[in-house]
Amino acid sequence: MSEPVLEVRNLQVRFGTKRGVAEVVNGISYDLHAGETLAIVGESGSGKSVGVLALMGLLPQPPAAVSGSVQYRGEELLGLSPKQWRGIRGKGMAMIFQDPMTSLNPVRTVGYQLTESMAIHLNLKGDPARSRAIELLDVVGIPSPEARVDDYPHQLSGGMRQRVMIAMGLACDPDVLIADEATTALDVTTQAQITDLVAELQDRVGMAVIWITHDLGVVASIADRVHVMYGGRFMEQAGADDIYGTPQHPYTEGLLGSLPMPGAQRPDKLMTIPGLPPDPVAMPAGCPFAPRCAYADEASCLDTVPAMEGVGDGHEAACHHPLGVNA
Repeated sequence: MSEPVLEVRNLQVRFGTKRGVAEVVNGISYDLHAGETLAIVGESGSGKSVGVLALMGLLPQPPAAVSGSVQYRGEELLGLSPKQWRGIRGKGMAMIFQDPMTSLNPVRTVGYQLTESMAIHLNLKGDPARSRAIELLDVVGIPSPEARVDDYPHQLSGGMRQRVMIAMGLACDPDVLIADEATTALDVTTQAQITDLVAELQDRVGMAVIWITHDLGVVASIADRVHVMYGGRFMEQAGADDIYGTPQHPYTEGLLGSLPMPGAQRPDKLMTIPGLPPDPVAMPAGCPFAPRCAYADEASCLDTVPAMEGVGDGHEAACHHPLGVNA
């Protein structure tokens, strides 16, 4: 296998608060290869978005304290200057944000915001840049792109603004595209169109993609590998088929059990996970999921953080009592 385009090692993010230090990301590691789709899933507050904001250099320090290593094509990214980051963001690595209303500039046209990165990374300006912007709007399914390119964000619907954000992420054909809940605001049909679009671009230019989502339904159809995140840590990681077919961590089991599947033989009620996610200022001493886990015991789970260990071919889980053993 070729060298990874992105290597993340022991990434940690801490925030100083009035109540103490919030441990939001706690030592996550992974590789990402060209053309690969990696999904990071978990409920709100698990640290998914903060983790990718850190590797994109988008967390202000302070209040954030970021440590570990993030290497893009062998170059260490943590500690780069703002000028150095501008050479990477957009062309090397691009990000699609969840909320377009806070990400788009309300006083600039859609066309201006689409062509800004083209001028920096592709040396594309004037009419050629405008034509490329219209083409991108058409690709992401915005009607009448020749007219919409001169609109301001407030003149577009929420779904159309999100499509503009996706077009901006794709503008310079980046090596790595990070989609942070990028299809959350879109209907199911449009979600499928966008995921198909990203897959098509991957095939064409070998782009690697990180999908950040809580929607396991989206993940099933697009991901090569899935990392399940909880309490700032990876609980389980495997190929998508293994995650859905043979989950090994009780948290993954709970997430899948709470997913409605029309037509499937399911209990009368969907599974629920009791309790609440851990407070990042007062993380449990042992496994972060232990207070909510039906398999937890005082001898190990409440006192010792489990290491990520192999439970199958290419399948790992951070659990003292993986489900294969329980079974």
